[in-house]
Amino acid sequence: MGKEAVIFDMDGVIFDTEKVYLDIWQRVFEKYGYKMTKELYITVMGTGRENVIKIFLDNFGDGLPIEKMYEEKDKQLFFIIENEGIPLKEGVKELFSMLKERNYKIALGTSAKRERVEKQIKDKWLKESFDAIVCGDDVEKGKPNPDIFLKAAKEINVKPEDCFVVEDSPAGIKAAFSGGMKGIHVEDLKVADEEILRYCKKSFKNLKEIKEYLSCE
Repeated sequence: MGKEAVIFDMDGVIFDTEKVYLDIWQRVFEKYGYKMTKELYITVMGTGRENVIKIFLDNFGDGLPIEKMYEEKDKQLFFIIENEGIPLKEGVKELFSMLKERNYKIALGTSAKRERVEKQIKDKWLKESFDAIVCGDDVEKGKPNPDIFLKAAKEINVKPEDCFVVEDSPAGIKAAFSGGMKGIHVEDLKVADEEILRYCKKSFKNLKEIKEYLSCE
């Protein structure tokens, strides 16, 4: 076993973003005369904009004004980020502190565009905690392809098999598995189902449980 690393997804893992996202999407869809369900939103979590657009058009038809809707969603999201901020998930600081003490490398692997990542990660301590930050616009293929995580592993010079990946979405867990990494699922909007359990090494309720698990590894 070489030196180990933990690669984190951002939304729903480090930040409590997914509930904010779902709420915004539901308001935008309602404004345009459509209904967004939690179940449909879960299927697109963490997969990147191109894939989200494709799935929404598949579900609602080509008449869905998705570009306008995305503009509106982005405007509302950036307003919240800049004026209210997105809360951190409980236990982030304690988990990162433990990982640093044990000399784990820490990377971020998110489908979000770098512009939003930079707006969202304002805290100096959090920004400085990452040994690498890989965003959706740094790779050609988003999750469930493993490219984001593989690039993160390469940037921190750790073999994929020595990387844990903390993810809340089915797409992210599949991406970790496809990349030969150890996927750790943390519940957010999505409770672990058979598919997630098939592809992840372990599933936990929160980051506190993950801290306890990794401190024993």
